[in-house]
Amino acid sequence: MESIIVHLAIDSFAIQAERMRCPKLVGRPVALATADSLRPRVLASSREAAACGVAPGLPLVVARRICRDLIALPPDGELYAGLSDSIRNRLLPFAPLGGAPKPGRFVLDLTGLAQTHADACGRASRVGREVEGRFGLHPTLGVGATRLVSGIAAGVLAPDGELLDVPAGSEAAFLGPLPARVLPTARGRFPAERLDLLAVRLVRDLQALGMVELTAALGRAAAFALWRESRGLDGAPAYPSDRPPTAVAEEMLAQETNDRRALAARMARLAMEVGVGVRRRGTVARRLEVGLIYADGQQGRARMRREEALSQGELGAAALHLLDRALTRRVRVRRIRLAAWEEGARAEQLLLFRDPPPARAAFDAALEKLRARRGTGAVVPASWMALGVAVRPSPRP
Repeated sequence: MESIIVHLAIDSFAIQAERMRCPKLVGRPVALATADSLRPRVLASSREAAACGVAPGLPLVVARRICRDLIALPPDGELYAGLSDSIRNRLLPFAPLGGAPKPGRFVLDLTGLAQTHADACGRASRVGREVEGRFGLHPTLGVGATRLVSGIAAGVLAPDGELLDVPAGSEAAFLGPLPARVLPTARGRFPAERLDLLAVRLVRDLQALGMVELTAALGRAAAFALWRESRGLDGAPAYPSDRPPTAVAEEMLAQETNDRRALAARMARLAMEVGVGVRRRGTVARRLEVGLIYADGQQGRARMRREEALSQGELGAAALHLLDRALTRRVRVRRIRLAAWEEGARAEQLLLFRDPPPARAAFDAALEKLRARRGTGAVVPASWMALGVAVRPSPRP
């Protein structure tokens, strides 16, 4: 069966995400730079900023000098991750998704789904039109027999192209005229220095070298990897990406704070909301993630997984434990998030003589019944009211 891999790439994904949130940034020079560093550097720049000479790695002070109208923003990883999840959900009906190498890139495996190669290209074009029509983002698409070739093809077209098809068997001819740095191994520090020393500039220069010459210059492992990559052979299947969480509760704080008591009260409420939704759907949660966004745009994150299902009390305790692990800085927090991956409840062996449930479990069950009848705000801890934590409406099942 002929392998057909589609690589969908959105150029300057973070910049475009910021412009979706604030349309006034369209057409203006924009750069992303961390705000917590004494000497911040540019992480990404828009096309308008790049035209003025602003490139990633440039000190922000220098960037402001050469581009007086530059707008510098802190990166918002939660925004980019949420947009990526939305795009991923729109792509799922078209083909199985593989793990994306970085935000703004998606890999679709059309092997066995398309009757002909032309049908695969037509399906890829529909994918691009879906993303452009739904999100207003212009993607470039590469079609190839391997993940490596399709990814390079999508990058060659960026930012204004549409679709580049590399038929099976023409990988070496396609890669030959391109710079050697398009190959992943050639971007490493040691191989890059050796290739510069050998005056190897293009992929065709690598293709002309044999394994003996490459091994003598780079070592066996790097030589074997470059020999395969220069011919379009990556041997890396499009593994299924980690599925996104199915139960998510988050809050943007009205007033940024680093008070652990206030953050713990809000995290307890998020745990209650997630637990109510999970039980209404008849599932269980064994994997949790707590995410934070600080006032300067930096992120904190902590995860846990256990074999046994989390009860409501255990879910709240686990969320607070993860909050303590994620809180590694004294900077005020802007947003908190709790995510759970739901699974089907496993069958358990029934016992003839069962111990009575602990008092905590009976108490949680009574609270659950009361909240199901009267709403989530029927019974709340007194600490929530003391800290001004508002009770939100019951989540939908």
